[in-house]
Amino acid sequence: MVSDDEDEEDKMWEEEQVRKGLGKRLDDGVGAQGVGGSVTAVSSIRQSGSLQPSFGYLGSGTSVTHHPPVQNVDATGSYSSIGGAGGELVGSNVMSMSQQAELAKKALNENLRRVKESHGRTMVSLAKTEENLSSSLLNITSLENSLAAAGEKFLFMQKLREFVSVICEFLQVILYLRGSMMKRSHKAPFIEELEEQMQKLHEERARAITERRAADDDDEISEIEQAIIAARAEFRKGVSNPEKVAAAIAASQIASANARALKSAPVELDEFGRDVNLQKRMDITRRAEARQRRRAKVDSKRKLAMENDNSVQQMEGELSTDESDSESTAYESTHNQLLEVADKIFSDAAEDFSQFSIVVGRFERWKKDYASSYRDAYMSLSLPAIFSPYVRLELLKWDPLHEDADFIDMKWHSLLFNYGLQEDGNEISGEDAEADADANLIPELVEKLAIPILHHQLAHCWDMLSTRETKYAVSAMNLIIRYVNLSSSALAELVTVLRDRLTKAVADLLVPTWSPLEMKAVPNAARVAAYRFGTSVRLMRNICLWDKILAMPILEKIALDELLCGKVLPHLHSIQSNVHDAIVRTERIIASLYGVWTGPSVSGDRSRKLQPLVDYLLLIGKTLEKKHASSAMETESGKLVRRLKKMLVELNEYDHARYLSRTFNLKEAL
Repeated sequence: MVSDDEDEEDKMWEEEQVRKGLGKRLDDGVGAQGVGGSVTAVSSIRQSGSLQPSFGYLGSGTSVTHHPPVQNVDATGSYSSIGGAGGELVGSNVMSMSQQAELAKKALNENLRRVKESHGRTMVSLAKTEENLSSSLLNITSLENSLAAAGEKFLFMQKLREFVSVICEFLQVILYLRGSMMKRSHKAPFIEELEEQMQKLHEERARAITERRAADDDDEISEIEQAIIAARAEFRKGVSNPEKVAAAIAASQIASANARALKSAPVELDEFGRDVNLQKRMDITRRAEARQRRRAKVDSKRKLAMENDNSVQQMEGELSTDESDSESTAYESTHNQLLEVADKIFSDAAEDFSQFSIVVGRFERWKKDYASSYRDAYMSLSLPAIFSPYVRLELLKWDPLHEDADFIDMKWHSLLFNYGLQEDGNEISGEDAEADADANLIPELVEKLAIPILHHQLAHCWDMLSTRETKYAVSAMNLIIRYVNLSSSALAELVTVLRDRLTKAVADLLVPTWSPLEMKAVPNAARVAAYRFGTSVRLMRNICLWDKILAMPILEKIALDELLCGKVLPHLHSIQSNVHDAIVRTERIIASLYGVWTGPSVSGDRSRKLQPLVDYLLLIGKTLEKKHASSAMETESGKLVRRLKKMLVELNEYDHARYLSRTFNLKEAL
């Protein structure tokens, strides 16, 4: 029994050694066509039936050991090879050593191939594992960076939220941010009060000029009109002979004295013995002295202009000095005080809120660093409301009727000009430009803040008879048009105010139609009539300054229909008998229309509304033809005809100009 057990253990050991050597399991045996083809059994059976020692497996560092061969007999009585790969025993033949070696070699090669395949799969798996590890590390780094960025964004948004909340309360701004409305507080009322005070200051300055002009007109016109009425009544009684002229002069003097007595406010004592009309008489005297000073100043400027250009003969009234030096000084003093108060509005606030540059920088950083949240908060809709208090304070210095200022020179414009652009200063183009809702930030501020200022100035402060103010107003209007879309309703209202003011100025203008005989009978009547005519020329010139802004039909209606035909031509017809004065004054009308309806720069057909003026010139020409027969008037008539011909040329009436040249034998070219 002991021997049987030992034999069984030997067999098991041999099988285990064969498995290790051949790399095969017994239950995975190779069929008759094994790895290298069919093999024979590894053991032989002698005829005696006794077992011969099999060849042992020579391992590295081991000796050859002989063990009993392993025999597996199945149910059919056939034998299997010890490696699980075998075939039936071929008779009593014995497998040679070389065959066993070849079998072992093939088995080892197969095992080596499988090991290499397994190694390849392992290396691929290792590379994939390393790739996954690297990706995981990158994800970890990215998540850490995202976490840090999210932390920074959270802190930035918390600070920004507090900043926006404080600044909205500080500036009294209604701001809609993600559906929540910020409340209003204390700074805006101060800014509004300053704006109201500045508007009142401008209105008072304009009102002082208007009231003084009205008082001067009342002082002069009322007295002269009464004298004209009296002289006209005398002339209607019969033929104007020297006696009638003397009677008309006497009547006009009496009427003038009566009118002067009514306005002089006689002494009237109250219950305390004070003269209640003393101040009125002092005001009349003061206005008369002021008129004399202004008239002397205007005459000096007119003479200087005529010395510089002998071809220009300006009429009295074409130049204006309505604003006195004392009024200018008082205005400047109050204006400077208001600006000093404006500079101190934010003096009690921290720099983060008082400095516009810092405020702009905060929102600009938000836009550049966190553009998506900036868009989600609809900040483009709220920025004008936040920035407007700072812009309004600076616009207090803007006086569009008395200075030619440009927004580019203002601090707020320079801070917002590059708002939200790239750091290299390049403008956003393409789809990004369309998506950038802040591209219209400055135009929107101009429309909402600058247009109301100009609107108020034109509606309440603009002196339509002042050429200087009109030039500045035209410049300001062109400045607004550069920024604001022409379809803007605020701009349309501005143009409407402009049209209404010009129409009212023409309607309020009074140009006398006194005859030369009547003006001769009434002292100062000719001077007043000339001044009134000069004022109409000044207004005509000011209206023509708006030719690039107002539509031509509107301009023609105001300047040609209402002013030229309604006010100026009746005056010219009244002095038609005085050919010299008629030509001189018509020249001033032609000069005021220069560049719009007259002059070489005007191309195309002449406006049909200028035909009444052409007819008047032709009427003057016929008058000169009648005088041309007298040799004594030949030289004077020739000078006047040349001036008349020049006016016809400027009106593009070349045929009539040639007719005058032929009639009066003028050799000059047209």
